Amino acid sequence: MKRRSFILLLLVCAAAFAAALWGSLSCGAKLEQVNLNPAQEQHLRGLIFFHFAVSQLAILGVVALFYLRHRRWKRYYLLVSYNEKGLQLDPPGIRMPRARVYRCHLGNLSATTLPPTDAPILVYPMFMLSGSSSGHRLSAALQSAYAAQGKKPQLYYQPVLGASPWLAEAAAEAIRPLLKEETGVLVVAHGSPLPEPPPEPHLFCRRLRELLPGTEVACGYFRQQPEAVDVLRCMSSRHILLLPFLLTEGLHTSRDLPTPQEAAACGKTLRRLPVAASLLTSHSQIPQP
Repeated sequence: MKRRSFILLLLVCAAAFAAALWGSLSCGAKLEQVNLNPAQEQHLRGLIFFHFAVSQLAILGVVALFYLRHRRWKRYYLLVSYNEKGLQLDPPGIRMPRARVYRCHLGNLSATTLPPTDAPILVYPMFMLSGSSSGHRLSAALQSAYAAQGKKPQLYYQPVLGASPWLAEAAAEAIRPLLKEETGVLVVAHGSPLPEPPPEPHLFCRRLRELLPGTEVACGYFRQQPEAVDVLRCMSSRHILLLPFLLTEGLHTSRDLPTPQEAAACGKTLRRLPVAASLLTSHSQIPQP
């Protein structure tokens, strides 16, 4: 059912209910007259019952319309993370019925319970960067898992988590209390084997600059140019907030990020913030040092 048809039928039901309500009230007012003969009184009472039946049919029509529309727009939601550490994250800004949400990661697609195929499936790649893992590898793994069950799903792939505007809003809210004079933000992202860097880190930085006007926001990588350490040296701010553009804490956060010692060597202070994705689930501000 198209949206226009749904609204039109909904208005028809509302008009029928209003007309039935008005008719019942009008007949009730006429029944209060003292000069009515029995035949007229019986006729008016019959009209009241008729209007009542019409109002009930209008209510049932509205219920039926919403039920049909609900069936028409039935969806399943499949949240796919790179590994088990990201299974509890939710796409920000989207309310989903929990009964239709399925979670898995690339390593257990063949063993996990996948959504049924009686409705379209929205696939949310819980990755910070677009690339082969969130693209071809994910698509091939899902098709293979469903093919092993003899099923052919309708899969609709959504943008990766790193492209969400809610991510920048959560980061700006957490960073704003930490800003002071000559404070900048260095966003450090994972490199990519592709010829060009993924667009999500730069999109995130652009949104962050809009949300934090006047704040220096720079982007660097590990395992790709420009390297984060080189970007750190070129920043004009003396106090640097380091924001890892990563999904979870792990090996990269302990090994591949610029250190306070490297910042001190170029006359700067460095404070590392939690990974960007964790800010979506944190309900408290980052404590002051």
